[in-house]
Amino acid sequence: MADQTFPVVSIAACGSYARGEIEPAIRKAIEALGGIDAFIKPGSHVLLKPNLLQGLPPERCVTTHPEVIRIVSQICRELGCTVVIADSPGGGIRYTPANLKKLYQATGYENIPGDTGTELNSDTGYFVLPFPEGRLAKSFPVINPVTEADHIIVVSKAKTHLWTLFTGGTKNLFGVIPGIEKPLHHARFSNPDAFAGMILDLNALIRPTLQIMDAVVGMEGDGPSSGRPRKLGAILASTNATAIDLTTCRIMGIPPLDVPTIRIAANRGLIGSDPDHIRLVGDPIESLPAGHVRMPSTYRGPGQDLSPSLLLGLMQRLGGFYALYPYFNPGTCQRCGRCELICPSGAITMRDGLPEFDRKACIRCYCCHEICPSGSVHLKPGPGRKLIGKLIGL
Repeated sequence: MADQTFPVVSIAACGSYARGEIEPAIRKAIEALGGIDAFIKPGSHVLLKPNLLQGLPPERCVTTHPEVIRIVSQICRELGCTVVIADSPGGGIRYTPANLKKLYQATGYENIPGDTGTELNSDTGYFVLPFPEGRLAKSFPVINPVTEADHIIVVSKAKTHLWTLFTGGTKNLFGVIPGIEKPLHHARFSNPDAFAGMILDLNALIRPTLQIMDAVVGMEGDGPSSGRPRKLGAILASTNATAIDLTTCRIMGIPPLDVPTIRIAANRGLIGSDPDHIRLVGDPIESLPAGHVRMPSTYRGPGQDLSPSLLLGLMQRLGGFYALYPYFNPGTCQRCGRCELICPSGAITMRDGLPEFDRKACIRCYCCHEICPSGSVHLKPGPGRKLIGKLIGL
């Protein structure tokens, strides 16, 4: 890796979202980087990009907690900035003003404007931005608030993820792609490494000014929406998305190079992908309560090495025989149809109000599991998973 200035990640211990605790922690994390005015020009137009995957209450830990957004908004407003909060929710949710309003209400965001003078975005237009420098993607559709902002602050949520193992600052930017366009990108970049490369291209195009990580209470297990809350006890800040993700993975006990966005960043030699080239300031990781989180059920172990190679090749060709695949619980299904809308391969069809699944068409991206508001999508092992696991000692 080229000899360049090491990125800085600040860590502020924080045990709860009580305003008297969360506000000092966020201010401490930002001040440790040099203060907000070291990155944001006073009086500028700022976009706050939270993780608003779907309309679920804050205690589910699926979305960035509203208190974190409230304090970051307030800090920017103190600089005289115009602040807009914007995100496009998961691809199974149509990107409409009515759905955005429901999203803000369900996630606890609706009162933030009255408290801070911040705007909740209702503009559902988007532009296609060319990016000829992209390694994998040469253009991206992005929501209007991105093109109108002087600065973008990504305020992410620390969560495990069934398909990408971890979702934080880097992957959070996928939310600037308007809802119905997301399944198209999943279909085009159906391999996790290719998807990660596309996400890194998107980050290189958008170039957020600052990263804030809500790791007070994160998610473990089958995230990003059906896992369990897990206290991690920290707020992190950095200007580098890969560095803040790698540091959060260390806090959670997730092997960083098993995360596709970090692994591909390392392959590209990007700054922030080497833990020895990240400068940590603030509270030490060892002082946090996190420990090792429970991994997603799709995780196969450190390195994801399924040797011997002959057997690995067989499993790759017969992925449906081995891999976890979705199935639906009709008893809890809300019949909302989001799974059908988000499925990039057309493997799900709504019939008589319930989803019908074509296993042969499934590419195992688990988008249906991610977007289901009632947790009615579960993962079932392929018929050979247990047998092959015994043969290779998994």
